[in-house]
Amino acid sequence: MTIFYVLLYYVWRQRYQISGRGGLTATVYILAGVRIALCMMPQNRWLSAEAPLSWGIYRNIPFALLGLLIIVLFYRNAREHRNRAFRWMWLTIVLSFGFYIPVVLWADAVPMIGMLMIPKTCAYVWMVLIGYFAMKRECK
Repeated sequence: MTIFYVLLYYVWRQRYQISGRGGLTATVYILAGVRIALCMMPQNRWLSAEAPLSWGIYRNIPFALLGLLIIVLFYRNAREHRNRAFRWMWLTIVLSFGFYIPVVLWADAVPMIGMLMIPKTCAYVWMVLIGYFAMKRECK
């Protein structure tokens, strides 16, 4: 998911012809790198049935910040450019995080909450379809 959001950042750059912005790009890579590094830490106890909630939160903080950054970028630019094709991209990201965060926080206590990963996946499919249909329209 982290790499998906880095790729989505580049979709934003390409879509709105953004150049420069080295600080923003560095921020995206730093957040992604910190997230990946935190996911690799042995304290996550990935192979244990009793993984610590605290590490679930730690590794998702930079991921949530990365998501928030991408939400803001798409929201602002889609409005500014009156981009009908990408006008809901920000919402798909909000929905994906809205379904994902409860899973991180409460799935251990209430396993049925894990089912929220299904609508989260649907939000990802919506993101991809937004890009696909925009590309298809613009290639005609």
